[in-house]
Amino acid sequence: MSTTGRFPPAIGVSALGLLAVLTARPARAEDNMLRGPHPFLKDNELSAHVQLVAGGADTPGGTKIATDYGYRLSGPAWLNLQLNYQRAACHTPSGAPTCDVPSGSIFETLAGIKLKWATPIPVVPYVKGDAGLAYAFPNGAGNGLGVVVRGGAGASYFFFDWLGLGAELGYSVGHLSTASGSYSEIDVGGGLEFQF
Repeated sequence: MSTTGRFPPAIGVSALGLLAVLTARPARAEDNMLRGPHPFLKDNELSAHVQLVAGGADTPGGTKIATDYGYRLSGPAWLNLQLNYQRAACHTPSGAPTCDVPSGSIFETLAGIKLKWATPIPVVPYVKGDAGLAYAFPNGAGNGLGVVVRGGAGASYFFFDWLGLGAELGYSVGHLSTASGSYSEIDVGGGLEFQF
């Protein structure tokens, strides 16, 4: 049998395959972008926000890195776990031995509930309430530990069902085992949320 009869079908199939690849419409990112309500297809979330903090009378202000892990429980309710790190630099007037405002580092470890709702557009508003421990490492004073309650509200705009950009406003209050004991702060910032 001649081999010339075998190659044209193989070449024809290859040519059809190549033609299909070349004429196929390429996938575009905008095809997957959300245009309507967020579908809530995933049960886990991670978020990270950079926040500016205004401390109460004896609480350092500064910058906070706030990270959240969420797990969907039922309906709009999500378990919310937070680990936050805050740093306030020490500003000393020339020649002064101590800082002129409260400064140092604070770690918050919190757990609570976050409520999230779908809207007609891909914006997801939320409120959350958490409680846990705060660890304070003030400059020029003894370290402290105490119970803290934190509430927050915000919204995220989801470009895809797994990626959102959002803003948040939060307030923390509590009592620490430091010299002053009082702990209160308000913070505002923005960041990213990933759902998986």
